[in-house]
Amino acid sequence: MNTPDPHPDFWDRLASRTRPVAALATIESPRTVALLVAGTLGGATVWAIVFSAVLFVSDEMAAGWIMVGLAAAYATTWIWHALTGEVATPAGFALAASVVNQIGIHLALGGYANSGGYLMWGITMTFALAMMLGRRSAAVMGVAYGIAAVIFAILEPGLAAARTPPPAALSATLFAVVLTGNLAMVTAVLMFFLKRLAFERDRAERLLLNVLPAEVAAELKEHGETRAIRFDAISVLFADIVGFTERSARLDPAQLVAELNSIFTYFDGLAEEHGCEKIRTIGDGYMVACGVPSPRPDHAQALARMALDMIDYQADRAVTLRIGINSGPAVAGVIGTSKFQYDVWGDTVNIASRMESHGTPGRVQISEATYRLIRDEFECTPRGAIEVKGKGSLETWYLERPRHSD
Repeated sequence: MNTPDPHPDFWDRLASRTRPVAALATIESPRTVALLVAGTLGGATVWAIVFSAVLFVSDEMAAGWIMVGLAAAYATTWIWHALTGEVATPAGFALAASVVNQIGIHLALGGYANSGGYLMWGITMTFALAMMLGRRSAAVMGVAYGIAAVIFAILEPGLAAARTPPPAALSATLFAVVLTGNLAMVTAVLMFFLKRLAFERDRAERLLLNVLPAEVAAELKEHGETRAIRFDAISVLFADIVGFTERSARLDPAQLVAELNSIFTYFDGLAEEHGCEKIRTIGDGYMVACGVPSPRPDHAQALARMALDMIDYQADRAVTLRIGINSGPAVAGVIGTSKFQYDVWGDTVNIASRMESHGTPGRVQISEATYRLIRDEFECTPRGAIEVKGKGSLETWYLERPRHSD
């Protein structure tokens, strides 16, 4: 459990109150968002100061002061964010200041040609809006810039004729800065979204594989649905924690969930180790199958080994397990169209459940079908016939240990 830092630094304090929106909100670490905002605004402020100096040296005083105003707006935006943690409103202010700056520079230098196409920073502004304020704001910005571009194209001859052209070096520098800046921004945004897409795809893949077997998940992704499949021979295990219902009445709910999680997480590891497929948990009950969704000839042996490992586990914990196993044909597939669940159906499953419910605490009871499959490799003790509702008299055995074990 993570404990808060008793002495958080400035960035941690800022991150704790940062409220990002749009694409920035998909970044899990608030500290990363705070650093990203600070880095972007800090870099933009420095860039605006440097560029204002270039304009002053080129004797473009009006344009220089417009650029100083942009630097002041960026600095104000970051202070605003640092004091409040807000992202959306300060970002809107900074972008509005950028739009005013671009129009002002365009007019001060005399149009597209003289300003090196400075108004084309609108491409970057549109992408920035998509990142910070969302698609709708970006769409509005894109349309507005498109309209402005047409209007200024019509006004270009008059704007260019109204003043002496600036130094050619300045126009060329502005063009290079606008071109490289737009390329950098577009590339950065594209890379960000591609990375987020890959991250979300991998996360969805992991979540899907936590719910469904890999083969079933692959079929679902490819075809949008899965087929129920009949298996001629599988083994099914049910396990129950004896006395857990009474014990749960004395436990704090959080402690109860933590204990169950610890036990079942261990069982999940055993299932993976032995090549078995966890089907579900119901309360303090655990169900696992072997031979699905991929058939294997040693399904009963693999599940027997897992059951013995579960019995060994109970010796190290203050729990007692009652386990039952049965083998035979079954049908397996996915239930429903939402909250997918891979399940197994058939008489084989019903008898496995009866093997557990009619079993003995601390032992593994197996059916005759399972016994016939594993008797050459495992020592088993006959229990005799038990009466099972709806099934009559069934011969059962206790699974003891592997043969030839040390």
